[in-house]
Formats: sequence, C-alpha cells, structure tokens
Amino acid sequence: MFKRRQNVFKSFRFEEVRPVPYHVWYDDDIAKRMAKYYNDPKWHIRINNYILRIHVEWEPRRYISQDRYIDLHGTEWQEGNPPHIVSPGLKKPHLKGYNIPSYVPYLKNPPLTRCGINNGIIISLPMNEAMTMINSKRNEVFTVSSYGNGIFQQACNIRGWENFFSDLILESKFITTLLEIILKRQLELLDVLLELPCDAIIFADDWADQRGIMIGPELWRKYIKPRAKCLYDKVHSTGKMVFQHVCGNVFDIIPDLIDIGLDCLQSLQPEAMPVYEIKRCYGHLLRLWGGLGTQQLLPFGTPKEIRSEVQRLKDEMGTDGGYIFSSSKPIMREVPIENAVAFIEETIRP
Repeated sequence: MFKRRQNVFKSFRFEEVRPVPYHVWYDDDIAKRMAKYYNDPKWHIRINNYILRIHVEWEPRRYISQDRYIDLHGTEWQEGNPPHIVSPGLKKPHLKGYNIPSYVPYLKNPPLTRCGINNGIIISLPMNEAMTMINSKRNEVFTVSSYGNGIFQQACNIRGWENFFSDLILESKFITTLLEIILKRQLELLDVLLELPCDAIIFADDWADQRGIMIGPELWRKYIKPRAKCLYDKVHSTGKMVFQHVCGNVFDIIPDLIDIGLDCLQSLQPEAMPVYEIKRCYGHLLRLWGGLGTQQLLPFGTPKEIRSEVQRLKDEMGTDGGYIFSSSKPIMREVPIENAVAFIEETIRP
C-alpha cells in the first residue's frame, strides 16, 4: 500500500518504475455497469489508484429555475453534460459597476450543493473534509488538489467566449485589467488551498482545442503565460508540485510551460497531440500523465487493441520514469463494457 506513493515520487524523479504508476477515472454510468458486470458494488476497490485527486468546493450557484443557475460572476448557465453559458455576467468590455468578490469566504464556508462524485474522477469536498481525507491518505498515495477553472476559462465564462476572443484584439487594456483581477482572486484562493497537506496543485485551464491554442501561441504568451507563472511560483514557494490539466493540442507551448516551471502535464490526448513524440522531446524535463485515447480507441476499438495500447504506453512512456499512465479523459458511457473491462484490467495488471 505504502509503495504507491513512494513509486510516484520515484517516477517524478525520472527513475524508471515498474509497474508504471496509474490513475483510472470513469463516469457514473461506467461505475454502475462495472458493478453489474462483476456483480460486486465494491469492484472499484481493486483498482488502487496511485493518485488521489480532490477538488475543493467553493463556487456558489443561485438557481433561477430547476436547471438554470447564476454563478458568482453573474453568468447564467444551462445545466447539462456539459453545462453551457446562456448569458455572460459581464456583457460589455468595461468594469464600471462590476465587481469580482473575493473567493476566500466561499472556500472557507462552501455551498451545500456538491457537484463532484467519488468514482476516481475527482472527489469534490469542502475544505475541512478535503483536509481530513488528504491526511488519511497521504501516506498511501500521491495527493493532488484543485479549485476549478483557471484564469483563461474564468475570463471566458465572465465575458462569454466570443466576446473574450474579440476583446483580446479590440480591448487589450480592458482584458489586461480583467485578467489581473482574476489572477489576484485566484492567488488569494491559493493562499488558503495551500494549507492542505497535498503533494501538488493541479490547475485546469483548457487553452486549446484539437487544432492548437485557441487564441494562438503569441496571444497566450502575452496574456496567459506570465499569469500562469505567478500561480506556479506561488505553489512552488510552498514546496508543492505544479500540475496542469489542459485539453487539446498544446504542443507548441510545451517549452513555455517548462520555462515557467510546470512539473506535470495532464490529459495528454493522443487525438490532439503526438504523445510518444512529446515523451521523446520533453520526457526528461516534464512529467506526463495520460495518453490513452478516449475518442476513438476506447469507444470504437477492440479489447485486444486496447490492451495492446495500454501495454505500449506503459512500456514506452514509462521508460526512464516521469509518467503516470491513464486515459486522457474519463471512461464514459459510450464505451462498451468489454472495452472498459479490458482497459481497467490491463491497467492494474502487474
């Protein structure tokens, strides 16, 4: 049991570890179908993930109907999978009369409604319960904490995505001010979150789609990179590691992420990026987490193909350490049960 945590640290020191540390995550539908398949409601106990990821709950919602709510920034959302913006909180490119309050009171006294699920994806807990769980597990597994959307996505949610993209070109001064306010609020949030005895903080900011950085590398470097560095520096000042969840193709900015101190890149979608090339080019400088495709291989491949790719990823990506094996996204309802079984059983096989 205790070797799981030790082996993650070994891998993160770029020492080759066998079996390769792994993290299995899945949605509610898969959890129910797996329990039925094994005829065992506690089937998941055998997984023994090497990483425990906890989202610390803080974001309040004010419901205006059964399936619509307004967030702290005034943005109206339609619930769904995923939820989507109905109306942005900041409709014009100016801050007159608009306030982004401190997030800290909500972190210390979180809302009662929980959005997370304890199934290997992300366990969503209030701060005090997160503290208890991490303390109870920290000798067994590597622990990672998160707080939600990063600066880029938060700004997009406040202004609406199309508005934000236009503002980057037409309203540079406004955007700079908005991003600085969001950075300030997230640094305040980190001050409290870093009290947790976790090993790392994972930031989540989906800068990219599958073609590349949505605002282009140059605008990313101008607006996002220096502010991401501020967040990373804050975490490093406490001796914790910095992880970054980002979907899509970030290949063009990987050297930038290394430059500002990123320790581990998580998601690693093979449909968007050349996973094995990233290992060859940057695997001695950057730890990697993910790599198994969830858009094609898991839903449409055969169990044999899935087992083969799991083995290849563990063999090649695990060489010289610096790797956590996982699917790039959680196993979702579209995945046939025999494919989910093949993936999980091959993952946990010594």
